[in-house]
Amino acid sequence: MLGRQIVSFSIQLNSKLFAPLVVPHTQTHGANCPVSKSGRCPGSGDAKQGGTKAVPIKVGPIVNVSSSGDDGTPGSGQKRAIRPGKVRLGFIPEEWFGFLKPMTGVTGPYFLMIGLANYLVSKEIFVMEHEYYMGISQFIMVYYAVTKFGPQLAVYLDKEVDDFTKDLEKTRIDELNFHQNVIKESETAIWRAMGLKDLMQAKKENIAVQLEAIYRERAMLVYQRVRGRLDYHVRKQRTVNRVKQKWMVQWILNNVEKSITADFKKQAMESALRQLTALAEQMPHK
Repeated sequence: MLGRQIVSFSIQLNSKLFAPLVVPHTQTHGANCPVSKSGRCPGSGDAKQGGTKAVPIKVGPIVNVSSSGDDGTPGSGQKRAIRPGKVRLGFIPEEWFGFLKPMTGVTGPYFLMIGLANYLVSKEIFVMEHEYYMGISQFIMVYYAVTKFGPQLAVYLDKEVDDFTKDLEKTRIDELNFHQNVIKESETAIWRAMGLKDLMQAKKENIAVQLEAIYRERAMLVYQRVRGRLDYHVRKQRTVNRVKQKWMVQWILNNVEKSITADFKKQAMESALRQLTALAEQMPHK
């Protein structure tokens, strides 16, 4: 697993070292393979057509794709694959086996690796000093640590990542809620400002009503004062006229009485008696 990750990572870092070894040969073999005519591929151990599945190159780390430039013109470029390519023995890419399989068969790549390792060791091209065995020991310890404690460490790290993600999400949600509360408070402040405007208008109308009431009260007070003065002058004039009339009547009566003589009184009395006698005779007797 560790070797596979190392090789996959190496492929991603330097794809030009591995892709040219696989892509041209695969394309050439696909075009010239006799399986299209005879139904059997001699490079795959005389296997029938459809008996083995070709390894799709598109799942590797780098895929050549056609793209368009910024101005819309077609161009070519490389696109990083979503997943790394398949490997064997933990670190050998599957494309190498696909490259050697048509020439050496299914087991050929394994024998080639064994023979190449034997040749390098026997010819002392690859010298195994004490550092080599130290490296093997370190590899075994690292492999044991990865296989033994890797899952627990992965669970722990995943938990830490989840906790960190939850903290970030909680912070985001808290900040979002804070801004939503600020928006609500701003809307409430706007509503209050509009209400304050209406309140000021109501206060102005109330003051206008109070001024109108005070104006009417003072107008009524002026009316009552003027009415009282006019009534006073009317009563005064009536009193003066009544006194004048009384004195005039008294003066006339006094003058009339002075002008009446004794003979006039006697004639008046006789005339009154005659009128009363005539009225008495006209009344019916019971």
